[in-house]
Amino acid sequence: MRRRAFLLTMGGAAATGAALAADAQQQVFDLFSKIASALSDDDPAMFIEAVDPGMPNFQDFRRELVALTDLAAITNSIEVLSDTGDDTHRAEELDWFMEIVNKADPHPLERRREVVKFSLERKGKKWKILSIDPVHFFGPPKIN
Repeated sequence: MRRRAFLLTMGGAAATGAALAADAQQQVFDLFSKIASALSDDDPAMFIEAVDPGMPNFQDFRRELVALTDLAAITNSIEVLSDTGDDTHRAEELDWFMEIVNKADPHPLERRREVVKFSLERKGKKWKILSIDPVHFFGPPKIN
């Protein structure tokens, strides 16, 4: 079985400001770390649970993400490019690299790299993703 891993680095997103904002920054960083790890472990549920069901096109996003993980093994590399906000709202820009390998064939189907923008809001004790741009980044590959 092919070992899948992910790399998460935080470059250019220094923790500044109040202690609450720094704590919020760390919580969001931890959330994306868990999401990337879950995708690499073939488990889209963690990502889906982190997304607010009120997000525009949530059902399409969920269907596309599940189709991606059903079809392929995924390796992620994520770098935080921008992290702004406070202890209730955050805006994140992640340089996300994804290698997609067909589960039925060990050759890479596709390599993707894009800056993906997220907006998040703390709801109770949990952070929820309110928007993803571009959302199609997490869809299944187009097989010709």
